[in-house]
Amino acid sequence: MKKVFVVLGVFCAAVAAFAAGPVDVLVSESVTYDDNIYLTKNNEQASFISTTRAGLGYKGQLPESGLKVSAGGSLGYNAYTKHPNQNNFWDSSLSAGIANENLDVKNAFLFTSEPANSEQTDRTKRINNKFTASYTTTHEKLFSVGISVGDDFNRYLASRMHYLNRNRVNAGAQIYYNFTPKSNVFVEYAFSDTVYRENQVNNSVGHQVGLGVNGQLASKVSGTAKVTYDMRDYSHDKGNATNHPDLFGYYVSLTWKATARDTFTLAGERDMQETVFGDNRYFADTLVSLRAQHQFNTKWSASLMTGWEDLHYSMRTAGTKRNDSLFTVRPEVNYAFQDWLVGSIWYQFRTRNSNMDWADYSSNKAGIMLRALF
Repeated sequence: MKKVFVVLGVFCAAVAAFAAGPVDVLVSESVTYDDNIYLTKNNEQASFISTTRAGLGYKGQLPESGLKVSAGGSLGYNAYTKHPNQNNFWDSSLSAGIANENLDVKNAFLFTSEPANSEQTDRTKRINNKFTASYTTTHEKLFSVGISVGDDFNRYLASRMHYLNRNRVNAGAQIYYNFTPKSNVFVEYAFSDTVYRENQVNNSVGHQVGLGVNGQLASKVSGTAKVTYDMRDYSHDKGNATNHPDLFGYYVSLTWKATARDTFTLAGERDMQETVFGDNRYFADTLVSLRAQHQFNTKWSASLMTGWEDLHYSMRTAGTKRNDSLFTVRPEVNYAFQDWLVGSIWYQFRTRNSNMDWADYSSNKAGIMLRALF
């Protein structure tokens, strides 16, 4: 963790000392009504939520180099009308990066609180830090290669949640076949090592292989699509759970610019997610969403997002393998008062159906937001 903060400090110092460019100031205020803040099946409790946020963003370039630098940070306060002493919380973020056509190094720090509907049904402060670095040789040649490393750190400040504290180190390599200067087919391999500070029975080593396409895939379609195969190796026994699970998965992030005013985005993923539910060490998380956006004119735009997610647990708990199915729909309308001032109004419906009856819920949210970028 200390090394990660050192890297973040070096990035910020580089930005301050060498870069020259504009500083953006972001200020936003939103009011949300949530009719089920604890996401429970019975005895739903509603609340208005006011979120005030301010942040700074910086982008520039190191003199006499092709390296672009970026840095940013934000601070927000979330105020609930229902049980404010329990639910109100601060959150903050810091980020920094260095990049060019081949190199991409980023660090993102987050301080937040878990939702009031977490396993402990109260606010739990959490620190997350993600560091990623990748280098890819030029795609102008027929073949190119890439390497990547990363670190994902999670720590809960409350002692009762320390069993969730963990760190995941990642490393990988890619080989690209560039059938056009902007498009390629690739194969990749990724290694991961997940270590829990206390709950060491869930420590694992993972391997993932993938095959996919990337870039400008058609005249109006761009993005990434790949199929994956995950394998994990757990060194400790846990109930009847297997020590060597595997999973076929996928990753999709595609954008179709249908017209000058219409954009469609397809996103999806299937992979293993960490859990401590019963004897389960992970669940298979399958997600797909579609977002459509239309720009009416320079002032008005609207979007509609629909999403489906399936959470499948492999081990029985109380004689049943848990399976949750979630559906979300979210329409939104935006109005640009000025180039720097935008207002939004939105509604979201979300429901979870589970074979664990107590896990079912439905939630309705509606909100307005005003954000300014100077």
